[in-house]
Amino acid sequence: MATHDPSAGSPDAASPPPRRQRRPWVRLLVALSSSTALLGTAALVAAAAIVPPIGARRTAREAAQQEVASQLGADERVVARAFASQRRWTDMWRESFGVVVATNRRLLYVGAPPTPLLRPREDGPTELLVESYPYDAAFTLEPRTLFRGYVRGLVLRTPAAQVDFIVDDGSWTTALRVSQASAAARKAVTRDEEALSATTRAPSAPAESYVPYVVRRGETLTGLARRFRTSPDVLRQLNQLATDEIKVGQRLRVPKVDADTLP
Repeated sequence: MATHDPSAGSPDAASPPPRRQRRPWVRLLVALSSSTALLGTAALVAAAAIVPPIGARRTAREAAQQEVASQLGADERVVARAFASQRRWTDMWRESFGVVVATNRRLLYVGAPPTPLLRPREDGPTELLVESYPYDAAFTLEPRTLFRGYVRGLVLRTPAAQVDFIVDDGSWTTALRVSQASAAARKAVTRDEEALSATTRAPSAPAESYVPYVVRRGETLTGLARRFRTSPDVLRQLNQLATDEIKVGQRLRVPKVDADTLP
């Protein structure tokens, strides 16, 4: 005789025990902890991207000054220099350090790009950015406030672009000297170019003057134009004539010429 198992066929016999539900405040704490961890990680990544590595400023400036010395040509000398930096969108606004130099021939900026984020910089010479602006080129360099007045710097403007150089408080005085030296050199070059142009420029034609003339018998407008070395069109315009017809005794305006050269 078959025995009957009372647990067989029971829906509760095979089901797992019910899961314990977390309380709402526990779920909130877990969510906040996860968000805080993500925000903290993002903040660390952003700080690593924005804040330069220890010693990067000093290394970049030393390399930039050595490059400036190698860039100077014969009879070229440094008039003023100032440490400066740049933040370019192509570098994800990370700061690159360098030096702005005013020589007796040009304005020069040499800077080291920031350390790559995804790979370490390879051993070897530091890669440098060199920008040269001869004084005979069209540009201005002026002290200004940058980034909505949060920092000070030098703004270089050319017909094609604008370049901003960030200057810290310790280098502000020398940055002003660079700006003043650049402006003085630009004025001197412009003055010399104007003087040279004045000596080589062809003399301007003297302003043409006109005198009154009374028409005599037998004279025509074409004949008078030939006599006074002009054209009938000019005489018509000068005297507001609709045609070439003129009369004896009529007063006309004609170009002034030497009496000795009149036919």
